[in-house]
Amino acid sequence: MMEKSQKLKQELHRLAGKFNLPESDIDEELVPLMLVLEQSTTKVDQATAKINDSVKPVIYNNSYAHDSSAWTLFWGNISTGIGYNIVAISLISLGFFLGCLGIYALKDYMSDQEKIATAEKDLKLIYKHFIKDKDGNFFIPKENYEITPDKKGIRLLNSEQ
Repeated sequence: MMEKSQKLKQELHRLAGKFNLPESDIDEELVPLMLVLEQSTTKVDQATAKINDSVKPVIYNNSYAHDSSAWTLFWGNISTGIGYNIVAISLISLGFFLGCLGIYALKDYMSDQEKIATAEKDLKLIYKHFIKDKDGNFFIPKENYEITPDKKGIRLLNSEQ
């Protein structure tokens, strides 16, 4: 019993010095808990050091760099980046996607221009053959059309289409 009490006092003194506390501020009942926490901290530090020692950085050497052209180095670096880094793959995919989107937008723009030209041509034809009255209604004067021989429709006269 005396030996345990002596060892407890030694540990109390050591812990008080380690944490810069007066011995009177540390309860004797807390000394075993503080020793367990100290051992846990030590084991965590040892495990961290062991993990840090086992993790090695990936280092690669480009074997194509000696006496190679700039073009070979460019494509070699891209291919190495694709192998080791997903960012390169993402950038290439994004560039491809944006290129496709640009082509689609240009095609759509050109198609819109064709639609506008066709609509303008049709509008000229309408204004040429139809007359708008004061109420905003369109009608065809008798001199601008003829009835088809089967009497099922009309044919515009002097039409360009």
